[in-house]
Amino acid sequence: MPRSTCPDAGSAVPRAASRRRALRALGALAVLAAAASGCASAGEPVGAGRTAPASAPSRLWPQATPAPSPSGPQHDGETATKVPGVAPVPSGDIHKVDAYAAVKAEVTANRNSVTGADALDDATAAKVASSCSSAQQRQRNCPIRKPVYSDLTGDGREDLIVGIEMEDHFLSLRAYTLVKGELTRVLSTVAQPSSVEVAGRDLIVWEPWTTPHYALRSVYTWNTQNHYMDFRRYEIRRAESGVGPATPRDRERRR
Repeated sequence: MPRSTCPDAGSAVPRAASRRRALRALGALAVLAAAASGCASAGEPVGAGRTAPASAPSRLWPQATPAPSPSGPQHDGETATKVPGVAPVPSGDIHKVDAYAAVKAEVTANRNSVTGADALDDATAAKVASSCSSAQQRQRNCPIRKPVYSDLTGDGREDLIVGIEMEDHFLSLRAYTLVKGELTRVLSTVAQPSSVEVAGRDLIVWEPWTTPHYALRSVYTWNTQNHYMDFRRYEIRRAESGVGPATPRDRERRR
């Protein structure tokens, strides 16, 4: 058993009353000195010393001009959009909507959009128009991926998730729900994903990052006030094998 290095106030055995009083006084001083120095017997807690005083953050270079706020389209402020040219669905069953025909109608109505939520490159828009007329007439080169259904809004009904493959491995990712029977788009974003996931009511997009073995994870979540899939957060995480770094061209396309 390890021996304590601290003074032991009870080690002396008094033989007289006067000596007993003197030793008691010395013992008390020894205990106080041990407590003040953080010394303790074996197995007992030991003090870590004096705590540094708390202080508020001190801003560096307060006179420097701050960087300008980002310009251009942002995630905030996006709203739900009714899809034109799609017949209402009174039953509220989104499975009865022909996803390919709906996307084609949406793309056709916004063919001249070169920026924003409806933008597609010319080659992709042309393929949608010529090869994605309906689920039955879908041709092999139709860039619309197989529709996926999941409850994103939390109302107990499944919603529609669509991916449109674009040039350079980019993907136009869109989500739709029915609002009073009307097909309504509640998400539109463009990514270059290594994978897309649904976790509960979260839509998660993984993209290669510039650093090898890491990926950008973006999360979209239903906003009950705006009735839209809001961009909630993004983070850089260690990636699974097979996710390579983004190229300079990829980074330029994201700007």
